[in-house]
Amino acid sequence: MSEAPQMVQVPADRRARIVQEFSRAARAATGTPRLRVALCNAARALGFHHVLLQGACGGTWLADMPAGWSAAPSPAEDAVLAAAAQTYPPFLWSDIPRLSALTPAQRDFLDGAVAAGVGAAVTIPVHRPGRVEEAGGYSVFAGCCSFAMRNGACLPLEGLAAGHYVGALAFDAAERLRGPDPPVSASPATVPQLTPRQRDCVVLVAQGKSDWEIGQLLGISESTVHKHIEDAKRRFGVSTRIQLVVRSLFDARLSFADIMK
Repeated sequence: MSEAPQMVQVPADRRARIVQEFSRAARAATGTPRLRVALCNAARALGFHHVLLQGACGGTWLADMPAGWSAAPSPAEDAVLAAAAQTYPPFLWSDIPRLSALTPAQRDFLDGAVAAGVGAAVTIPVHRPGRVEEAGGYSVFAGCCSFAMRNGACLPLEGLAAGHYVGALAFDAAERLRGPDPPVSASPATVPQLTPRQRDCVVLVAQGKSDWEIGQLLGISESTVHKHIEDAKRRFGVSTRIQLVVRSLFDARLSFADIMK
């Protein structure tokens, strides 16, 4: 009789180091094979068994899934992509039927994943700002990163927040590596810079503070806080606050120690 997979208990300070170490490794990666190794190592260190990084068009960018798992024949048949395109926060695969009406092919895809040995799983969607942001704004679905467990194992709930950061950092790194030009080290002039007040606001956003709480802590109005955060989002070219934090980590504007204070 095989033993049930054991859940890894990872202390909070260790989770912080895992994210910080992955952020450095993602920035230093010179190709997708190295990024894949770094991502798999970070995922396992946080207690996940499998990882999957996908683009919006359905392409599998990086994967470490069970041997029997296979990608959907088309993006339209991938229930995970369909759900990720419609939502911003992370979601469990078990919640997908509640998030969107599934086609028979999408249900078959989820059933096939279970049959292949995929158990509990969580997906982090990634969206980018559209071109008419100043005119009211919209966002474009870019892809997603999923973390999964073997059948019978529970998701490491205490590691989900860290997994959110790792997944978004991995997507940014993969996107850069897959770009039309070879990745090069950004010069100081090309890396977005935050003003001291913008950085203060982003750090507090990362700590889960609301605009009102940030204003109280910094002695500025709630509307001023909102303006600082929106200006920072535009500088980094992101459409959500979590992506602002992730990009700040990725480009070394913040350290994970700032977030954990």
